[in-house]
Amino acid sequence: MSFKLRYPMIALVVTSLSYASTLEDTYQNLLAKSIFTSNNIYTSSGWYEFDKTNGDKPDLANANFVGSYFFGDYSDRYRPFVQGGFGFTNIQQNNTNLDRGGSLDDIEFDSIYLKIGTGCNFNPYKDTSFIVGASAMWMSSDDDNFHPQTPLSSSSYDKRVEELFNQKSDTQLYDIYGGIVYHPTISGYKTQFDATLHYIDMEFDHDVDSVDGFNLDLRAGFHTHQLASLMDLPVWMEFFTSATLLDSDLSDVVGFDSAFTLGTSIHWKVGPMIHIFDDAFKDVDISGNLQGTMSNTDFQGWKATVSFSLVKF
Repeated sequence: MSFKLRYPMIALVVTSLSYASTLEDTYQNLLAKSIFTSNNIYTSSGWYEFDKTNGDKPDLANANFVGSYFFGDYSDRYRPFVQGGFGFTNIQQNNTNLDRGGSLDDIEFDSIYLKIGTGCNFNPYKDTSFIVGASAMWMSSDDDNFHPQTPLSSSSYDKRVEELFNQKSDTQLYDIYGGIVYHPTISGYKTQFDATLHYIDMEFDHDVDSVDGFNLDLRAGFHTHQLASLMDLPVWMEFFTSATLLDSDLSDVVGFDSAFTLGTSIHWKVGPMIHIFDDAFKDVDISGNLQGTMSNTDFQGWKATVSFSLVKF
């Protein structure tokens, strides 16, 4: 008799844990995709699609207005920098199965984020520099994100659905990184090879577990010679390829373990026209960037940007 009473209770506990896992995993995965891609230099400001999990493929759009300013001159041994800005992101997954009795529900998080950071470039040799830095990103997501196929009930399970998906959420990402940049001139062309290792910590709202891990960013590219002159200032192009590699802890929530990018950008050096703050912006150029990113079948997208940039080595 004792065994018969305990067995249904054990089954009920296991089922409840499974339901909680479905809800919290879905919440965590959608917001992790949103904040990680917004933070990563190669995937910010783009349109992306992820592999389907328990619903349709999540679609993400991100607009990023974050910049960096490097103090000092191009030839300085140490160049401290500051970083700051804001952005907007939207992620949507339709026909999501949250174990609500067969209901397939739509979820959409609209978010705004703020990013600040600081670090330093160390240039011990002509063609080699090192970079260390840290940044923080705070992302706030609107309420009214949940669009159910069937109305929410008063059950404790649907109350948890309401809390996770239909109330405001605050998510944070902390990024500590270090890397090396090798930028020799080969056959008259300026080249650049980067490797940057990041420690990422993501904190979620509503008592959902945090996630931390490492990702490695790799990049190789080269500049063309001057192609034209606009207002007596040089115009050139850059071609590049990059890879973003994630460890298993991050990839489980972000949705991909590797992403590869191929892109090109066109640069116009406008800094010499900006005569303010003792020509502090003499290294500035305006650049237009177009790139495509993919990771087998579980992550793909593209981005097109126009930006101001500063020489960072």
